[in-house]
Amino acid sequence: MNQRTVWTQRSGSVTFWAWVVSIAVHLIVLTALGVVKFSQPKAGGKQQPTPMAKVSRIKKLINAAPVIPKPKVKKPLVKRSAKGTSRLLTANQIFNTAKPRLQDLGNWAKPSASAGVFSASSAISPKGIEFFGSWTQKRKVCYVVDCSGSMQGIFGRVRKKLAESIRSLQPDQYFYIIFFGGNRLFEFGDGRLVRATQQGKSAAYDFIDSIQPAGQTNTLAALERAVQIRDSSAHSPSIIYFLTDGFELTDEDELRFPQKIANLLKRFAPKTKINTIGFDTAGDDRKMLKTIARQSGGEFIFIADDK
Repeated sequence: MNQRTVWTQRSGSVTFWAWVVSIAVHLIVLTALGVVKFSQPKAGGKQQPTPMAKVSRIKKLINAAPVIPKPKVKKPLVKRSAKGTSRLLTANQIFNTAKPRLQDLGNWAKPSASAGVFSASSAISPKGIEFFGSWTQKRKVCYVVDCSGSMQGIFGRVRKKLAESIRSLQPDQYFYIIFFGGNRLFEFGDGRLVRATQQGKSAAYDFIDSIQPAGQTNTLAALERAVQIRDSSAHSPSIIYFLTDGFELTDEDELRFPQKIANLLKRFAPKTKINTIGFDTAGDDRKMLKTIARQSGGEFIFIADDK
């Protein structure tokens, strides 16, 4: 092999390796450029966050239980009268209370349905109540009448006047009767004031006729009972008519008796007045009746035995 041939072989070998090296370099450069290009952030140099909130909210809505609408409930219809007003219940229908009775009084102590509500004119100016010349415009009266043995000669007259007083009562008025004598009390009523209906008054007349005077006078017990009488609304009598021909008290009781009556009124019936009626009373008995009336704001009436 000559020298020229050797040089030609060397020159071809160098050219081959030069191409290999060139191609390798270009591949490296292209690879580097591609890596740099694809690894660069998007425009603005800031990477946009993935909207995770929206995705999670959508998932919640998808997974949520379906909402069932609340059924509509119709309100019950209230029956109305032809005039369009609601029906009202009475007090008796609401409370429906039953009260004890000492005697069969029926419904005399209650306002009757047939009588209805009394008119405005009668409520404003009811006819007055009169008993032995003592007048009052009050609507609720309690008669406390002595029926002891000392009343024997005048009891017929007392019985007649009491019946006349009750007869004049109007249907919107109330009354009660207590006779006292022989250490006993005789009552028309069951602890409640009785409505002055015709039926109630008729029964009162029979009760009055059945009483006979006898025994001793027990005044304090009668007045103590009178101040505790009530109507269906727990109101005490407006006026008490207290009639007697005298007291049977010891000297000590005579001094304390008016104060005892005042204490009873203050405790049980502070608005109740006592009109006292004395039959031929004199001395201390008359003075006692005047004091009882004055303390309560009532009046004293003196009745002579010869009338």
